[in-house]
Amino acid sequence: MHGSLTRNKKDVFNVGLLEMAIALYPIIAGYGYGSFRLAFGFLLIIDICLIGRIRQSNVSFRPLYQYLAFVVLHNTVWLFLLQSVPSHFVNSCIADVIYLVSIALIVPHLDFVKLKNSIYIVAAICMAGMIYHVLMIQTGQSVQPIKLPFMPEMETQSRLYAYIDRPTSFFWEPQSYASYMLVPLFFLLREKRMLFAFLVAASILVSTSTTGIFMTIFMIGFFLLTQKQKIWYRGLGVVAVIGLVYFLLHSSFTSSGLEKLENTNLEETNRIINGVLIAQDINFFDLVFGVPYANLQDAYEAGYITRNVIVMADGIVFVSAFWVCLCCQGLIGLFFFLNVYWGIFRTDKSILPYLLCIIISLFSNPDILGASYVFQLIIMYAFISYNQQYN
Repeated sequence: MHGSLTRNKKDVFNVGLLEMAIALYPIIAGYGYGSFRLAFGFLLIIDICLIGRIRQSNVSFRPLYQYLAFVVLHNTVWLFLLQSVPSHFVNSCIADVIYLVSIALIVPHLDFVKLKNSIYIVAAICMAGMIYHVLMIQTGQSVQPIKLPFMPEMETQSRLYAYIDRPTSFFWEPQSYASYMLVPLFFLLREKRMLFAFLVAASILVSTSTTGIFMTIFMIGFFLLTQKQKIWYRGLGVVAVIGLVYFLLHSSFTSSGLEKLENTNLEETNRIINGVLIAQDINFFDLVFGVPYANLQDAYEAGYITRNVIVMADGIVFVSAFWVCLCCQGLIGLFFFLNVYWGIFRTDKSILPYLLCIIISLFSNPDILGASYVFQLIIMYAFISYNQQYN
């Protein structure tokens, strides 16, 4: 299994246009032209280019299609049940279909080696951007996401509590950077390229993303404990973990990350606590089928949520993806949503380290369907497809 991933790795610049587009997608998704968000607009452009040459994949998308069918049916019924249908709900319905369809349409066209190389190249550039941000912060300058050329301004995202300026490289928040860098970290650990894995892991720590720090340590520890490796590989891995911990504890670059770990991170705590409170507040019917509102923000503003949930100063209610799915799509929707991940695990258990990190992020990331979801599933399906071809 390990050998299949290391074939042709000498040619790092063996990339393709589609593969590079997917590697850049999580960054491009942060941009938009008015209401036309590139998170779904960029995928739509790719879909139009591929629609005339649909390919059959060796990977089964059955759980994904089942979830797609549920989302379409659920949203269609809600269009008739909602007392008023806001425009953002209609846009969300269209975007959800584009997200799910794009995964199944794009994966069969991807060359995994080219995709992996493209991600390595983008990751290296992003790490350089992270170093640039760190140097700016160390000199007392304020930082903003590094803007891609020929793109509109990135939308700023309001945050509950700002500790200090935090490095983000080309991404709009540290967690987005950490989530992206978990992909090359996973590949590098499988290829036993520990030096490069250490550098990627260190850049995640520098991002000060609490979720990213925990997932990085978890993934490295998982490989050390579960993968069959030579003694010197394990020793090198232990040294890498010790180095990362020392870096985390003593480097001034990660001081803001330590402040987040030492103090209550209200925003991320809210995402979990609010979900529990809302789930306890809704009646049994809505718990099964979902609340009768476009989203939880609308439900709160309409007075449907009576619990004393924690609200940001500007009136925004933060809820993590797991609880958003449960409350908005009900237990039925949550079943189909999680079944996609279960289907991936059953198909190829070697994806488990990365898959577990994604499951963990469901309790901190507020988005169900979006750019992060699409990118993660494309990576996993492409990985499984490649492994099946060479087994």
